[in-house]
Amino acid sequence: MVRMVKTFMHKHPRRDRGFASVMAILSPVCLLLIVAIVPIHVGSRASVAAVGPLAVYGWVNYTAAGGPVDGANVVVTIYNGLIPGATQTVATDSSGVYFLTFAPSDYNVGNTVNVNASKGVYYSNVSVVILDEFPLDINLNFSTQIPELGGTAMILLTVSAVGMMVVVYARKRRSEAP
Repeated sequence: MVRMVKTFMHKHPRRDRGFASVMAILSPVCLLLIVAIVPIHVGSRASVAAVGPLAVYGWVNYTAAGGPVDGANVVVTIYNGLIPGATQTVATDSSGVYFLTFAPSDYNVGNTVNVNASKGVYYSNVSVVILDEFPLDINLNFSTQIPELGGTAMILLTVSAVGMMVVVYARKRRSEAP
């Protein structure tokens, strides 16, 4: 690194030589800090093996009406970093409540629990890091959506808008060509 800085300074004599000496000192220091801090940070994210079962429960509500969602499909997935692990699915009861239990082999403390709930055009998603083996109370709320803009109608509207932008750009480009 120092050789690169000296070569640069030799080829470009108008540059301030004070910058080169500062860079020659700071570069090894920065490299040392990176080598020392990255393993500490990565090690702090290590997960701890689980001892007992993990209960995941909660309720699903509509936010506009405030009422419980009966029969919502709830999918709970445990992630180790970005890697999905154990997954379970359950439907909410008449009071909007769901309950699942994971075995100790399915998770570690430090993993992430991702809960997805859906019913019709409504959808909600919450993620929580497992900090201890206590039961996780994860509640979800469906926000009010305009049914006309959900699902197929929204996809067609988006595709149409992108198509129009492509056509306008192509015409503009043709008109500017010599």
